[in-house]
Amino acid sequence: MKLRQLQCFCAVVDAGFNISRASAVLHATQPAVGKQLRQLEEELGADLLLRQGGRLLGLTDAGERTLPWARQALQSADNIRVAAQEGTGDTRGTIELATTHTHANYVLLPAILAFTKRFPQVHIGLQQGTPEQVAELVRDGKVALGVVHPPAQLPREIVAVPFFLSRLVLVMPLNHPLLKEKALTLEKLASYPLIVQNPARPQGARILRQFQQAGLQVNLAVQALDADVMKTYVAAGLGIAVIPAFTYSAKNDRGLRVRDVDHLFGPTPSAVLLKRQSYLKHFVYAFLEQLDPTLARGRVEALIFESE
Repeated sequence: MKLRQLQCFCAVVDAGFNISRASAVLHATQPAVGKQLRQLEEELGADLLLRQGGRLLGLTDAGERTLPWARQALQSADNIRVAAQEGTGDTRGTIELATTHTHANYVLLPAILAFTKRFPQVHIGLQQGTPEQVAELVRDGKVALGVVHPPAQLPREIVAVPFFLSRLVLVMPLNHPLLKEKALTLEKLASYPLIVQNPARPQGARILRQFQQAGLQVNLAVQALDADVMKTYVAAGLGIAVIPAFTYSAKNDRGLRVRDVDHLFGPTPSAVLLKRQSYLKHFVYAFLEQLDPTLARGRVEALIFESE
C-alpha cells in the first residue's frame, strides 16, 4: 500500500466523508481520491467505507479497525521526515498551533513575541476554538500543538502536558458589597447574579459544579465564552464573575476590582496538548520552553513517547 492511499482514507474521514472537501484539502481531483480509496480497499481485501448510491456514509467495521493504524502510519512517515531534517539546523518553517481566545490573548502573546525575535524565519499559524476543538485539531494532525484548559475528555491519541496553575479571582464592579466582606463564601457569591463561562467549557462546568455540590442555586445572569466578555458584562453591571487571575489587569481593567477565590474553587490548570508518538521539530521545543521553562524537551518527549 502507498502513503497517498492512507492520506486519502484519513482525509475523507476527517472531512466527514465528503470527497469534495477531502479533495480540496489534498489538492487532488475527486476521481483521483476515489481511485486511491478503491485501490487501498482492493489491496486489503475489505471495504473500509460504507457507500450508498455513490455517497460515502461512514466507516465499516474494518474501516474502524484500520483508521487508527492508518493515522499511526502517516504519523510515522512525518516523524521520519522531521527526524531526517533535525541535524540540518534549519531555523525556517511554520508552527501551527491551536488555542482558545483567552490563551491567545494572555498566555501565548508574550511567548510568541519573544520566540519570533529569536526565530524570525519561523512563522506562527494560529487557530482558535474550544478546548474540544483544539484537541481534535491536534489529534488529526492539523496543528502541532494546542494550548488550553484541558477538556474533560481527551482523545486517547492526545497527551496533555500541564505547565502552570492559575489562581481564580472574583471580578466585581467598583464599590460592590462583596469587596467589604471579610471572608467570601459560596453562599455569599450565590446571593448575587453570576456571569459564568459556558458550562460546556471545563472552567464553567467546574465552577457551577462547586455551587451544585454545596446545594446552592445560582442566579445565572449571562453565560459567556471567554474572560474578556465576562469582564465587559461585569463592568456593565450585569453581575459578578470568576475568572483566571492572569486575565485581570489593574491597569487595563480600571473599572473592576478582584478578590481571590482559590479557597472556593481551587486553581485552574493550563496544558499543552500534543499528539502521542509525534516527533516535533527542534524549534517547536524551543517555542515550548519559551512558553514555560518547565516544558523542557526531555520532559515533553518522555510524555509523548511513553506507553499509554
